[in-house]
Amino acid sequence: MIAAVLMAVQAFAQDGKDIYNRYSGKEGVSAVYISPAMFNLMKSLPDVVVEDGEVNFSKIIKTFSGMYILNIEDGILAARLESEVSAMAEKGRYELLMEVSEESEKMRIYVVMDGDTVTDFLMIACEGTGVSVISISGRMPVDELQKLLLAS
Repeated sequence: MIAAVLMAVQAFAQDGKDIYNRYSGKEGVSAVYISPAMFNLMKSLPDVVVEDGEVNFSKIIKTFSGMYILNIEDGILAARLESEVSAMAEKGRYELLMEVSEESEKMRIYVVMDGDTVTDFLMIACEGTGVSVISISGRMPVDELQKLLLAS
C-alpha cells in the first residue's frame, strides 16, 4: 500500500524537469536547460519592451527560476512525449490554459496556479511528426503572462 501511495505521489509531482531529464541526451532530441543562476544574472538586465510599449519581456523573465526546452523530430519519441504531457495534464496538476489547432499543427499551453501567480508554465507544440516542449518554473504574475500571450 505504501508503494502505491509513493507511486501516486511521484506521478502527481511530475513536471517539465522530469520530462526534460527523461528525453534529453537521446538521439534525435535537442535539449536546452536554463538554470536559476542564469535567471538571477538576467535580473540585472535593463527592461526589454516591445515597440507598442505594452509588453515588458524582462519583467516576466525576471520571475523565472528555470526553463527546459525539448525539440524532438523522431516520430516515435515525439508521440511518446505528447502522450506523457497529455497524461500529466489529465492527472489534474496542470490546467489547460489555451489550445490552438490548424491543419497538422497543434499547440497547447498548461499552467499551475497559486492564487494570481503562475508557478509552472508548459507549452507543447506538435507539427507533423515533431514535438517541441517549453517548461518554465517561476512566480509569474498572471497579468504579465496575459500581456505576453496576447502580444504573440
